[in-house]
Amino acid sequence: MPPRPPLPPGPPDLPRPEEPPPARRAPRRLLLAALAGALIGVLAGGGAYLLTRHDGGGKPVAVATTATDKASPTVSTPPSPTRTSTSPSPTPTPTPTPTPTPTGPVLTPVQDPNGFTLLVPDGWQRRVDNQSVFYDSPDRASLVQVWPMEAKSPYEEAAATDTSLATLTSRFPDYHRIRLEQSADGSAELEYSYNLSGFGVRHAVAHFFTGPDGVAWAILVAGPEAGGPDPLHALLQSELTSFCFTGHCPPASG
Repeated sequence: MPPRPPLPPGPPDLPRPEEPPPARRAPRRLLLAALAGALIGVLAGGGAYLLTRHDGGGKPVAVATTATDKASPTVSTPPSPTRTSTSPSPTPTPTPTPTPTPTGPVLTPVQDPNGFTLLVPDGWQRRVDNQSVFYDSPDRASLVQVWPMEAKSPYEEAAATDTSLATLTSRFPDYHRIRLEQSADGSAELEYSYNLSGFGVRHAVAHFFTGPDGVAWAILVAGPEAGGPDPLHALLQSELTSFCFTGHCPPASG
């Protein structure tokens, strides 16, 4: 019996509309070569690929990574600033400004005709008023006065002088007693101020003591209040150190 002729081919299977057409299958050898090339490219260049993860809302998010993402990231830490150890600069010790030493007048010992010796500033002129001997400065603003008093104690004479000056308002306006003191040796001091016409306030210090004749004497120094009390106290101290009565002065040295 002769062989039957082959049946004619039927109609081809058409793809469904909802599915993508199937890709044509490449030969196996070509597929392996392509996979090998892709693997070499990944290893050599570290090509990027996409992973899919979910954010908080459930949407897939594409995150780009590289083959080196699995390694620990290298963190570049800025170098710590170098702390320079500097010793604090020593605080400079201020140089003390020397206090200028007040330069007082040059004093010269003078034997007064009234029977005593005292120091007189150079250029001061002598004058006498009743029983008082004065040495006045050239400008008449300062003076040294020496006078005898009655046979009372030095303190009583100082207190009486204070009372008298306070009542003589026309001659001693704005009289102000600063101090009235008695010393252990029996002497006394009266310090006061008043307004001297044409000169302003005058400051005075009077020292009362008993002379060898048993009579109280007084030595007074006075000057402008603007000069302060220190120069007056220094001048009075010089006067008391050098003052002596004729016949009772120590012998001159040399």
